[in-house]
Amino acid sequence: MFSCSVSLAQNCNCKLNFEAVVSQVKSNYAGYNDKVNPKNKKSFNRFTNNLMQKALNLNSIDSCYVVLKTFTNYFKDQHLRVQLGWRYREKFPEKVIAINKQFPKKIVTSAPAEKLIQFTSISELDAETMLLRLPSFEWSEKKKLDSLLYTYQKQIKQKPYWVIDLRGNTGGTDYVFSALLPFLYTNPVEILPDEYWSSVGNIEILTENLADENTSASSKEFLAKLINLMEANIGSFVNPSGKDSFTSKLDSVYPYPKKVGILIDGNVASSAESFLLLAKQSKKVKIFGENSAGVLDYANTQFFDLPEPEFKLVAAISRYKRLPNNPIDNIGIKPDVKINNEQINKVIVVAEKLKQIK
Repeated sequence: MFSCSVSLAQNCNCKLNFEAVVSQVKSNYAGYNDKVNPKNKKSFNRFTNNLMQKALNLNSIDSCYVVLKTFTNYFKDQHLRVQLGWRYREKFPEKVIAINKQFPKKIVTSAPAEKLIQFTSISELDAETMLLRLPSFEWSEKKKLDSLLYTYQKQIKQKPYWVIDLRGNTGGTDYVFSALLPFLYTNPVEILPDEYWSSVGNIEILTENLADENTSASSKEFLAKLINLMEANIGSFVNPSGKDSFTSKLDSVYPYPKKVGILIDGNVASSAESFLLLAKQSKKVKIFGENSAGVLDYANTQFFDLPEPEFKLVAAISRYKRLPNNPIDNIGIKPDVKINNEQINKVIVVAEKLKQIK
């Protein structure tokens, strides 16, 4: 193990790592019991045993990684995966490229004439329309978006139409878009909370988060409450909100914008889809484009250690209360108005269609 982590030698115990991944997923992944059920249990066991037989004969990081990734891919959840360490990726880039070719990602490519801006921005599209480009909801974008909303506060309060270009936004954290929601609000919004899978491993990882000096006071308060709840309910889901649903109600409705068009594609995922679920409840909002990616049913991902330091297991430890009746994973959120991905000048098209809606 030491030689693997320091020299990045190609020697590792694949059997040990595969057993660890299977055990961690079974114990800690919030979607395990939903996706491994009496109907597929036998076929899943055959699949797992076959991979174990392969792992017995492997002793290199790259070939073992393929087996581990094949296992996590069974669950068809982008919030469950095994990652290679950055040191390995830097030292063996050609191996990483070869591995990735075995697991091609579904990436939606816009029409050749469509050049997407890759940074958060706000601009005037025309005399009546503001354009908000939101390519990411990673935490680093929150200050940028909040600052832009402040800088353009005069314009955004005078324009009757907004186009929010969300294409390519694979998510991040819901906190990033919180300042946007009051502008979209027209009526009380129903929110379905998430519930956490209570396991020893998940309690341990959350306890580590609680002890982190960078964790905010409000997060520490939430984590302490959640951990206590989980400790009293090992082997079941716990709901820290205490409600199956709740309603968010604001004091006022902004006169502008009057109408908002959100443009999406098949790359929009995770917290970007969370934004869509909230925004679409507004009478101001229409969604344009194609179905989103469908990566939202299981969330709150955590990093779990594996025997080989160059591997990390990433697993979602919560699921949304929408399940099982309204799944989104591998389905996506359907737009109100479909626009084919081959269409050029989609932002202009959305603005025109938005103005035609009565």
